Order: sequence, then structure tokens, then C-alpha cells
Amino acid sequence: MPDIFQFVDDLDGDAQQRVVDRLEFRGNYAPFVAMRDAYLARVRLPPEARVCELGCGTGVVSRAIGAMDGFDGTVLGTDLSEVLVAEATRRAARDGLDNVSFRADRTGGTGEPDASCDLVILHTLISHVADTDPVLSEAARIARPGASIVVFDGDYASLTCHCGRPAEDESVIASLLQAIVANPHVMRDMPRLLQARGLVVYDVSGDVLLEAGEADFFGSLVDSYVPIAVRAGALGEAEAAAWLERFRDASAERRFFGSCNFVTYLAEAS
Repeated sequence: MPDIFQFVDDLDGDAQQRVVDRLEFRGNYAPFVAMRDAYLARVRLPPEARVCELGCGTGVVSRAIGAMDGFDGTVLGTDLSEVLVAEATRRAARDGLDNVSFRADRTGGTGEPDASCDLVILHTLISHVADTDPVLSEAARIARPGASIVVFDGDYASLTCHCGRPAEDESVIASLLQAIVANPHVMRDMPRLLQARGLVVYDVSGDVLLEAGEADFFGSLVDSYVPIAVRAGALGEAEAAAWLERFRDASAERRFFGSCNFVTYLAEAS
């Protein structure tokens, strides 16, 4: 089943808005912001850098870099989706960020010249790509020698939402992942994949996003994507409704447990 992020523009308006709302919620969720800020503090970012973000979605990361104190460079965010790029452009204009621009390209290309970028970011992109080679090749192509390439994403094979019935919980999450993640194990294979592109990993870090009791981050996740998974045929409507009720009861009664590992690779272009 194709990952929905490969065809956001083909979703109906309600589903597109669910995706937009989830991306903005996640991108501004404090633990997620902390992970992003931590890797940005470790990359080599000249004040007048040219930054390119592949798979920018609604542009949360691109906008955050453009608004950084002391940053006098430019940021380009690219995405397959014209809908998401239009939303990113609107939000950048709202924020008065004239150093950030966005481009939609159904081929996944950036349109950037060879060796033209000081920093290339793949932030929650690579898990949505079934064939990683074109994406990593594009990132390596546009990076200057010595530039940093960031690959940050969830190790979605570790995703857990526990509502008290382990077998049913695992079955629903597995079905959900079929609709929203093309490659749940890809972050475990990144050392090999980056090496194959001639990229040298110089920093790796991991974080666990965990909620015990009430669901906030994971509540947004399931509210956003379970209905989309039902429409995509990954989940039955009755099964989804029953599980969502159990999920909400577990959260309201503060007996929910959810977790997912997130991994950051910093690599250097040769």
C-alpha cells in the first residue's frame, strides 16, 4: 500500500487538512522542537548558508531556520505536494520570512545546482520513501564538499500505542503504519545507505518520545491518521472505531502508554 505522503494532493480536502494540522502540531510540539534544535546546534551552518530541506511538508523546519537569530542565508524547502508547498509558502509569508522559499516537484528533485548547498536536511522524509536511493543521491548531489546532511526520522518499527489489549493494539498500529510509513525500519539501515552514497557519518543521536498516562502527541497522531487509514483500506471502519474508543478511554483514565524512537544522523558530503 502506498504511503499517503506520496499522494497528498490526491486526498480529499478533509484528509489534506488532517495532514497539515498533524505536521504543524508535531513540528511545534516541544519535545520535537528540542530534537530539531539539538541537531541544528551540531551542524556546520555558516551565517550566510544556502540550506535545502527535502520533503519539507508545511515548512516547519525551513521556517524555523529562516527565523534563527544570526542567520543571514537562504532556505529552500521542496516537496512532492503542491498542497503542502502552498501551505508552507502561506505560513512563511505570514511570518514575514523573505529568506525562505518553497518549490513543489513531483519527481522529488530540488532544482538546485550541483554542490550548491551548505546544509541539506531530510527531516521526517526518509521513512516515507520506498526507494531511498534517488533521495539520498539528490541530497549528496546538491551538498558542497564538507557540507552537512541531516537525516532525522522515526524508527517506526518501535512505535507503540498500548491501550490495554496488546495484540489488538499492535495489529491496529501495524495497519496504520501501512498507510502512513513506507519504510518503518529504514533508520536502522541508514549507516549502510549513507555509506553507499559516499557520505561520512560524523554524529548519531537518538531520542525516545514517550507518554505514560494521558496521550497528547500520540493522540494527535491517531486522530489525524486513523481516519485516513480507514479511507485507504488499511483499517476496517468498525475495528478503527472500537480501537479509537479504547484509546480515548485509556488516555482519559490516564492508563495509556505510547513511545517511539527517533534517530538523527549527521553526515558529511565529500
